[in-house]
Amino acid sequence: MQLCLGHPVYGYYMKGDPLGVAGDFITSPEITQVFGELIAVWFISALQAMIPPNGASATTGGHKRKLRLVELGPGRGTLSSDILRVLTGPLASRIGLPPVTNVHLVEMSPALRAKQEKTLERYTSAVSNSSNSHNPLSIEWHDHIDDIPVNDEDGTQTLVIANEFFDALPINIFEKAVDGWHEVLVDEYTSPNVLIPNNPGGGIISGASDPRTAGPTSTLASPAYHPRLRFVLSKEPVPVLALSTNKRFASLPVGTRVEYSRGSVGTMRSLARLIGGGDNEPQQEQGAERKSGGGLGLIIDYGAERFFSSSFRGFRNHEITDPFHQPGNSDLTANVDFATLKDAVEDFSNVCVHGAISQARFLVSMGLEARVAGLMRAAVAEEGRSSSSSSSPSVMSKEVTTTTTTTMMGKRRSEMIREGAMKLVDEGPVGMGKTFQVMALSSSSLVPPSPSPLLSVTTEGQDGAGADGGSGSSSASPLYPF
Repeated sequence: MQLCLGHPVYGYYMKGDPLGVAGDFITSPEITQVFGELIAVWFISALQAMIPPNGASATTGGHKRKLRLVELGPGRGTLSSDILRVLTGPLASRIGLPPVTNVHLVEMSPALRAKQEKTLERYTSAVSNSSNSHNPLSIEWHDHIDDIPVNDEDGTQTLVIANEFFDALPINIFEKAVDGWHEVLVDEYTSPNVLIPNNPGGGIISGASDPRTAGPTSTLASPAYHPRLRFVLSKEPVPVLALSTNKRFASLPVGTRVEYSRGSVGTMRSLARLIGGGDNEPQQEQGAERKSGGGLGLIIDYGAERFFSSSFRGFRNHEITDPFHQPGNSDLTANVDFATLKDAVEDFSNVCVHGAISQARFLVSMGLEARVAGLMRAAVAEEGRSSSSSSSPSVMSKEVTTTTTTTMMGKRRSEMIREGAMKLVDEGPVGMGKTFQVMALSSSSLVPPSPSPLLSVTTEGQDGAGADGGSGSSSASPLYPF
């Protein structure tokens, strides 16, 4: 996965922009701006509801607070832009949110870095108007999360977002046997008689990993056929402490396969250092001074709090493909085991983990319906204003657009806004609202007081349950909806 996705010349992510209708997949920020806006609202809500151990407000008192935004895998920069629009907008000014001073983006693709720079250029110059005012932000790009400095001196609070990042980190697959864990490896068919026909359409080839169901035989020189890769099992067991010492895997029957991502574990621990303000350290007593401003983080991805056995797959042209077919031209991915992410930071006493919960519950709890309704009203109103200004014969085109027609256009646009948002909370069997999970992290330097009204988003009258499994009310956790 790492080689196919990140090779400096032939890697999938190094070749261009894979996003959008013309690409291979579409992420939530590209579907609707509401996604990023509600993430920003959660950041603000959590900061407002948390106070440092010395009693100073997390947003106004004590040290002169500053914020920095970190995004892992920023795509086109759309998500960071939507988050920054809220963090530097009227709401932030009204509540006295500390200023965002810099942005750190973990991105290895030169093509995507260029698009991110273009998307975020409005934040790199000074802006001052009635609705938005901020100083120029510093934006830095990094190849790896460990390249981001850990702020432990100036009280800067770190806000981290990782949307559809962990699913692209490489995995290992292990199979349990009587004599221990054997690794599932990738090999190639070396016999010229074990070949599979080329599949330009990119669909899954039935039986592609089994030579007994391979296509017609041919010679290696034939342009119509290509040697195929296959899974093989290591002859000897391999030491896998993460599996052999974890009670989650102790009682698994022989033959069970487990996808395990060492890269995810390492990234999670690096993320904990950013949010915790440094390496792991003992809990400090209430009232003790702490240099780090601490931080908050959100991880959003498809997966669950359990391991997966066979989720490794490719995506091309918005369809699932055999990962062994043209692997350098596909987005290789695997479901995220959120339980493993939790395990990775359980020894960090300066970081707390919350969730995971479904994306639907998170977004609805943070006010999705209200925000979508506002955007829909604005869409209809904007089309109405456009129809009024274009009703004069001197400016009308050959295709006369009536007020009724433009109002209908506005309604169609508003419907598109709602349809896009509803995709994110679809709780059908493969809907994004169900398959995507949200996990939060917070530094223990931010101690939750009584619930904040901004966080206490009630779910009464809705299908979702409260954070404790109840109906949902203002008595929920300060990190509600987790």
